[in-house]
Amino acid sequence: MQIGESDFGEHVGKYEQVLYLAHRNADPDAIGSAFALQQAFGGSLGAVDDLSRTGQALAGIIGAQVLINPTTKDYDLVVVVDTSVRLQLGDTPLAKYALVDHHQDTGMLHDALFFIQKPAKSTAEIVWTILRENGKTASRNMVLGLLVGMISDTGRFKRATPSTFRTAAELLEAGGFDYEEAQSALSVPADISQRIASLKAASRAKIERKGPWLIATTEINSFEGSAAMALVELGADVAFAAGRHGNLVRISSRAGRDAARAGLDLAEIMRGIAEVHGGEGGGHKAAAALEARAKPAALLDLCAKRTADSLP
Repeated sequence: MQIGESDFGEHVGKYEQVLYLAHRNADPDAIGSAFALQQAFGGSLGAVDDLSRTGQALAGIIGAQVLINPTTKDYDLVVVVDTSVRLQLGDTPLAKYALVDHHQDTGMLHDALFFIQKPAKSTAEIVWTILRENGKTASRNMVLGLLVGMISDTGRFKRATPSTFRTAAELLEAGGFDYEEAQSALSVPADISQRIASLKAASRAKIERKGPWLIATTEINSFEGSAAMALVELGADVAFAAGRHGNLVRISSRAGRDAARAGLDLAEIMRGIAEVHGGEGGGHKAAAALEARAKPAALLDLCAKRTADSLP
């Protein structure tokens, strides 16, 4: 059941033990949003598997106490935050759950007791509206977490809308801090393992050209998202990085600004490929992922082909 932001308090208030759960490798948008909801409405805060480096840094700055892999059966309701598809939660069991998210994938909607899903540029923007329309006073740390989440998910406002800027201005006024403080929370240097992974990804990359477009694919053992982003920063218009995780292959994809403006929708591509191979996929138009059971090389070839077919 879809509800409005003003109805969130009424619905979540029906449950005594509530867990606000962020996806694995939780980023600042997930952590900031889940923390703000937990602080405003009460309950516990958790994440699946781990936090990203920037998510971990933000949690430390705002004082978020995040339970890793909490036992979901201990809660009357799990509010899944900033999570578009089930694969982002791994094997975490869900019974009664709700959803607050800004992606447009529908995989988590069907079994949710209630959900708020809107095409905002970050989940933090939706959460700020929830707090405001439910009459909740936000602490400085809650506001800081939301603004850092927005900065992160919009690529430091490269993908912002007028509404995004209005929300950012409201957060700055409510928090009483300047933009530099929020931005500094994302200044976390990559560790050596991540840097090695990106270098290996570049050395193993296969480059295909379609007209003016360059599509890069690579296989790596970890940090697929960072590796794909590194390839785009090196000059690829679109990049896919694949890695094995047990019986599954995980592929992360990134697109540069020109490819995104040309109409490329990586979420649609990843979702379609995953469905064919019995997996799940989704995300943003310029940043998406999939998990499926297949050979990495075969999946990468399919990703490159469908991307080439989608570009003008």
